Amino acid sequence: MDLMNKEDFNNLLKSSLSKYYEGRWTSFSEVINIIKQENEFEKVLELGPAFQTIVKNCDIMVKPEIDVWGRPEKYINKEFKNDATVVPWPIEDRTYDLFIALQVWEYLEGKQKEAFEEVMRTSKAAILSFPYMWDCPKDNANYPEHHMIDEKIISEWTLNVNPKKVIKIPRTGDRVSKGPRIIYFWKNNKHLSY
Repeated sequence: MDLMNKEDFNNLLKSSLSKYYEGRWTSFSEVINIIKQENEFEKVLELGPAFQTIVKNCDIMVKPEIDVWGRPEKYINKEFKNDATVVPWPIEDRTYDLFIALQVWEYLEGKQKEAFEEVMRTSKAAILSFPYMWDCPKDNANYPEHHMIDEKIISEWTLNVNPKKVIKIPRTGDRVSKGPRIIYFWKNNKHLSY
């Protein structure tokens, strides 16, 4: 399996969204380490990967409309143009070995639980990352979707399914968007279940 590497990441830092990617290598490398340690994922779906996927040549799910974060132009296999809040997803049961969603779950507009049910239906394992305890109340300069997301909120969004692993990533810069992150990994050989 071909994964994002440091050179790929450095190229992202040269892109128009370089500020978006600054400080993210720590969390990306943790996700990559999980994938390498498990070493059994062949078919992967990544939700909203912006300019590049973590797993090269995986399938992706993106909104039908173009968003400000862009889309990968290379290293993708199949593209589902489907808003993740619209369920059921156009994917057969247990199609994927791994589902990845990094820093996108908070944008699912109150449909996180329904989307997680779809993750459980379509995938045997999942990695999700979240902004962790960011103090950014609603105003014009902040990210209100990210405000004070903690383990309780994540547990509600993920239907209280216990993860196999949780990794906390410390703050990577002064800006709000460089706050701590938390990565959850779920795995079940048959399928994710309650």
